[in-house]
Amino acid sequence: MNLLRMWENRKKVLGMNERNLSYIRAYNSPIAKRFADDKLLTKKILAAAGIPTPKLLGVINNYNEVDGFDWDTLPKSFVIKPVRGLEGGGIEIFFNRDKNGNWIKANGSRYSLSDLKALAADIIDGKFSLHNEPDRVFFEERVKIYKGFQYYSYKGVPDVRIIVFNSIPIMSYVRLPTRESDGKANLAIGAIGVGIDITTGVTTTAIKGKAGKIEYIPGTNLSVSGLKIPFWNRILEYAISAQRETGLGLVGVDFLIDREVGPMIVELNARPGLSIQLANSDGLSWRLRKARGLKVHSSEKGVRLGKDLFGGDIEEDIERISGKSLIGIYESIKLFNRKEVEQFASDYPTHYKHIDADASNISETARQVKKSKLNSTGSQIKTKEVDQIVKTSNVKAKIDTGADSTSIDKVLWITLGYSEIIEAFETLKHEMLEATNTDNSRLALDKSSDQLNDKLALLYPGGGVVCKLIISSHGRSIRLYMDILLQLGNYKFITSANVYDREQMQYKVIVGRKSLNKFLVEPGQK
Repeated sequence: MNLLRMWENRKKVLGMNERNLSYIRAYNSPIAKRFADDKLLTKKILAAAGIPTPKLLGVINNYNEVDGFDWDTLPKSFVIKPVRGLEGGGIEIFFNRDKNGNWIKANGSRYSLSDLKALAADIIDGKFSLHNEPDRVFFEERVKIYKGFQYYSYKGVPDVRIIVFNSIPIMSYVRLPTRESDGKANLAIGAIGVGIDITTGVTTTAIKGKAGKIEYIPGTNLSVSGLKIPFWNRILEYAISAQRETGLGLVGVDFLIDREVGPMIVELNARPGLSIQLANSDGLSWRLRKARGLKVHSSEKGVRLGKDLFGGDIEEDIERISGKSLIGIYESIKLFNRKEVEQFASDYPTHYKHIDADASNISETARQVKKSKLNSTGSQIKTKEVDQIVKTSNVKAKIDTGADSTSIDKVLWITLGYSEIIEAFETLKHEMLEATNTDNSRLALDKSSDQLNDKLALLYPGGGVVCKLIISSHGRSIRLYMDILLQLGNYKFITSANVYDREQMQYKVIVGRKSLNKFLVEPGQK
């Protein structure tokens, strides 16, 4: 990487000093930070704004209340948290209770009542709080994991973080609990961070601790990319509303998604961490600069701006996830001439059945056919020799998933050097239909088609030249199909296409389904 590229990338990434001085100090007032730092205060503010949060089960304010608290009122499954906790410290999730009264964690370990009291005492002592200041304990309901996340998460519930600045969603990722993280969505202890495209709510790239970038959920063949986050627009709107209600300029809004309630905010972070940049393979700094100073009067406008400004390259993501290129219904394509088809066949023999176009190898039957210049209407066709072929043709084509096969205008075929084959086919077809008294029944045409294919196989024994009976709104007809080299987007491939008179039609080429197995068609794509 050259120095210029390194400098450009460095300007995109938000560092700790820039975050603290240029954004947290400048945009997050002390009272706004107090709202975010106190999780119980956060709950009250969000509840007043109609934004869901997990149900509060109880609070312990000091040491004296630890013994006095009625622990038996807690359900079998709950979460214990410090009110002013930092980076997930002091949070424990319990999934059940055994017959001895012990609460069970994700890893199967047990907490007795004395263990819980000891944890509560540590929390009150400030062991997990910002600046180690005395704290309080609170208990929440355990959110029930959304079914779509079950195979992506070990025991715990994934959480989604949205970075919001100036009422605009800037960047997002989802944190997936693992066995290593003990069912907690905490990157510092082994959870997975997966970037989310702001526009679509679909996951993109991922990181996991010292392993760096990963492609699959550990121990599975599940790709970390391509996971659709449910309730995406609602999540973005809630995140912006939370920022506006607290008065924070820059905030990380953390969500859990309950299978029944949907998205609920569990925490606001006035000092959002920077690892989200690694998960998204992108920097926050340039995004924050772009959003600074914009006028945003509503959550709806903030969502639109976030998607417009910071939505990733959707086409690139879809292509990477699906393994297919994304194309529209109207595309510029390249059609290669007959010599180039032969060269491609020589370079990539496993991709193509070779057409023998050497006139010296044509059988005696072909020589006899070449003597006759009649097509099906009795007019003359000018023979073009292989060495007179024009160069590649650039054509605007219609991508038609309703059509079975690709169809190319007859004149285009001729200019690309296929006149000899077209001439042979039309001569043979004319003679054969005359022999059957131009009987247009399906049975007669089927028989004629089979006989034509036998003769074409003699003429062009390498394959790639066939005829088929076509039944369409225009009636029954026998059409010639030939292999052609076509380039659509960045993909160059051999496909079979039919010859048809499209002179009066808007598009000289229709690309059908059988040629589109490497592509996804998006009607709105340009």
